[in-house]
Formats: sequence, C-alpha cells, structure tokens
Amino acid sequence: MKKYQLPFRALLLVLMVLTSTWAIADRQTNRRLAKDSVTVSALQWGELPSGRMVQSAYPVRLAVKGRSLRVTSKYEQVLPIYTSTGTLYVAMQLNPGVNWLNGLPRGRYRINNRTISIK
Repeated sequence: MKKYQLPFRALLLVLMVLTSTWAIADRQTNRRLAKDSVTVSALQWGELPSGRMVQSAYPVRLAVKGRSLRVTSKYEQVLPIYTSTGTLYVAMQLNPGVNWLNGLPRGRYRINNRTISIK
C-alpha cells in the first residue's frame, strides 16, 4: 500500500461526509421555506435519491471496453464510483487525458448519475 493512500482516502471520506451533510441541511431548509404543490418521485434511479451521491467536480466521458473502464477528463480530479446499491466502491484519481480502470468486478455501477455495466 502506498504511503499516502490511507490519509488521502480518509481525507476524501471526510470531504464527502461534510458535503453530503451540507446538502441535507440545504434540502431541509428549502423544504421548510416552500412546499411544492406537485409531488415528484425522488427515486429516479430505483433505490436511492440521486442527490446523496457525490459526483466529480468536472465533466468526464465514460466508455466501457471489455472489462475496463475508459475515463476521459480535461482536469485532475477524483471520480467516485458507486455500486448499484449506492455504496461507494472506489474513488478514482484522474489525471488530465485518458485514464483506464481495470479489474472492476462484473456488475452495474453508478458514476456521475449514469449507470455503467461491466460484463
């Protein structure tokens, strides 16, 4: 294991918890201020509201090539990858350009509000 990998993951986890806590607080504040007259289903994905998952800071392009995931980004950033049930699977460090992620187990993943299937 790399020397800085554990502190980086801990820092990323703290950042994601703080971000989600602020988002929940904002949602609760908005809920108290104004009620919508139209009921909209929050479960667009099936199980979880899409607002609970962290996304990458900048847009990325995703492509599945066999059992590998090709991620193209213009910026250095962190890309969180969730399982189909909404559990954080891995936070991938992206460099500018093309990045490859090999070794993902077969299944469905949620990346930036998109469902990706690895077969």
